[in-house]
Amino acid sequence: MKRFSRAGLMLPVTAIAFIGCLGLSGCSVHAASAAPNWITFANGRLAYSTDAQGNRVPDFSRVGYRNGDAPPPELPVAATVGPQSSGDDTARIQQAINQVANSGRPGAVQLTAGDYRIEGTLQISTSNVELRGAGSGANGTKLVAAGKLHTLVTIAGTGSRASTGSAVPVTSNYVPVGADQLDVSDASSLHVGDHVIVQRPQEQAWIHAIGMDKIPPRPDGTPSKQWTPNAGLQFDRTVTAVNGKTVRFDVSLTNALESQYTHATVTRYSYPGRISGSGLSHLSADGAEFEQDPAWHHDGFFKSQLVSVDTAQDSWVDDVVADHFGSAFGIGQNALRVSLLRTSSLDESVPQDIHDQPAAYTISGQETLVRQCTVTGSNLHAWVTQARVPGPNVVSRCTATNTGSRILDAGPHQRWASGTLYDDLTMSPPSGHLQLSDRQWMGSGQGWAGANSVLWNCGVGSYLVENPPTAHNWALGCTGTQSKPQPGHRSGEIGSAGKHLPPESLYDEQLAERR
Repeated sequence: MKRFSRAGLMLPVTAIAFIGCLGLSGCSVHAASAAPNWITFANGRLAYSTDAQGNRVPDFSRVGYRNGDAPPPELPVAATVGPQSSGDDTARIQQAINQVANSGRPGAVQLTAGDYRIEGTLQISTSNVELRGAGSGANGTKLVAAGKLHTLVTIAGTGSRASTGSAVPVTSNYVPVGADQLDVSDASSLHVGDHVIVQRPQEQAWIHAIGMDKIPPRPDGTPSKQWTPNAGLQFDRTVTAVNGKTVRFDVSLTNALESQYTHATVTRYSYPGRISGSGLSHLSADGAEFEQDPAWHHDGFFKSQLVSVDTAQDSWVDDVVADHFGSAFGIGQNALRVSLLRTSSLDESVPQDIHDQPAAYTISGQETLVRQCTVTGSNLHAWVTQARVPGPNVVSRCTATNTGSRILDAGPHQRWASGTLYDDLTMSPPSGHLQLSDRQWMGSGQGWAGANSVLWNCGVGSYLVENPPTAHNWALGCTGTQSKPQPGHRSGEIGSAGKHLPPESLYDEQLAERR
């Protein structure tokens, strides 16, 4: 096969032909077309290839608490609460949380071993406050959900992001996936250390190019909701260098910025109400009582949640077990650099006769790390991203086991989440299904759910990976049945199907090499 050399990388000519079709309506490529060796591992180092536009598998190493450069701390104990024989414990624990928050010093509320009845929501709304139990095991600390369906614990500040300057237009004609710098029209207002939003609006030309203005009708003949122009992806970044009109950021971008399709901008912002350095750790929770709520069977299980993290950065949930919750763990769209470590959502509490499945883990924020987690249950999504979620986000070294006869699946859920790594995951065959695909009419027109995302060394019952126009999706080293693309769709970038690749964890290796 003839080969084409670009910037020292050797790409097959057929791959160049394939890449040239990205974003062009009606363009197709034969299934036999070759693709670059996107990642190779030799002499203890990863090497990356690019397509003709410079797009590559993203760097996922800067996710989680402090970008993965330090483990979450255990804050010094500042207040201690013990169990009581009966009654609601919400107010007692909240009083202790408020006491620590008002002290002005980092500290933890220590819950001693035992059961605590939680009829309300415990709110951590100040920086550097931790709610910590005596362990997640049988002899540790347990929060017992009671009363109406609700979230047991929230870690969240207040307010919203505020622009502190004008939006500066991006002038680069094309900024590829994996790039950490771009050119702007005038960088004089941007400085090292500035917090900025790199915004990629979803404009009509791009929506048309990816076919999301022509989503087919639902099977019952009712029309699907078509996509309309919107704010799109908003990458939360910190400026690390300014050189003339070139600006560099701390974390690379997980979606291309194409002047053909979008008018991207960089805007400085402040977020005084967003908290940092707060967490939940070393306890379990039981949501079984929620099943007695009359609303539970009528989508009430979506409100059955252990913990929600939003309007918070550099925060964590560590060594926490959720039993019998419908949607155990939620990361909101204003969350940044949050780690969920050694967590479990067990016996996921979902009716088996309904068709609207909840998710054990829902990610709407960015730079999230879900690490060493366990999911058990049936008729559910294990890990999902929601609409227009800017990456990178990582789910790594987790397992999901189907304990019933209904579905168990995972993957981007709707409307173009970019840059998610599903790393070294196991989903019980034959039922566990992992997909990066066009969900078309599902929901209210979820369409292309994810782009520039990676399945790495995943062992599943089956997996489906499709390439959206203007983007890639990768399945590298995955085992299980490879599903065929849907009619009119192109296969994603498949490498080493049926055999795992070195290294075992892409996230681990990327982090180690960066450090």
